[in-house]
Amino acid sequence: MSDRFLRNKDIINQKNLNEVTIIGAGGVGSALILSAAIMGFKKIHIWDFDTLEEHNLSTTMYPESYLGKPKTKAAKDMVKYFGCKTEIVEHGEFGLFDTATECLLMAPDNMEVRKIIYSVWSRNKNRKVLVDGRMGALSMDVHTVDKYNDTFMDNWKPSRDIPDEPCTAKHTIFTANIIAGIMLSQLFNVLHQRSYYSYIYKSLAPYMTDSQGLVNPILNTRKTNDKETETQTSVSKSESPLVIRSTQSR
Repeated sequence: MSDRFLRNKDIINQKNLNEVTIIGAGGVGSALILSAAIMGFKKIHIWDFDTLEEHNLSTTMYPESYLGKPKTKAAKDMVKYFGCKTEIVEHGEFGLFDTATECLLMAPDNMEVRKIIYSVWSRNKNRKVLVDGRMGALSMDVHTVDKYNDTFMDNWKPSRDIPDEPCTAKHTIFTANIIAGIMLSQLFNVLHQRSYYSYIYKSLAPYMTDSQGLVNPILNTRKTNDKETETQTSVSKSESPLVIRSTQSR
């Protein structure tokens, strides 16, 4: 292994970072893509049909010189600029008849698209984890489901039932970066068989946080040829119902 991953090689197992789908390449998505590439993911599928415009500059990771590029192309160029070895695969608008990889991170701008993405991911028999980031300007929700612990539709509601925010008060760069970090850490936890919360809420003004639905991987330790190996056999989950506190969902 090169020195690139020296500072976290005993925490992040690079063998676990294979392929991930990221849907949405805007404020949250651009931070997710760059962080996932720097982290060491070998292949990232990026889905977005939009073009980078001037009003995106204050909430994304892209430089001004990328204006006018498709966001997927801007993301690919950004990853290349940082010297990451990640393979980037560009896609347009995600639809019901598309396919999703085992690991999926999503940050689209409405709940109906989220439902479509979830339905596609849930058809994958080898699915591992889906992390949904829902951001307001000063608050955020992160919903995480895996193959054996899936409460996604229990916490879904149509866009019409969610209070919208004015166009000039929808996003901040610091909220986008915080939620991207949380989403990527959730993916890390699942891929490394660590405990995680299925629901995380944060408000930044004033600061407060709430985590619910603790999921604990149960590992069966056995000896094979004098070596201990761990195999996930089942998952235990807290029985307390989730209380969703945020009204921000875009």
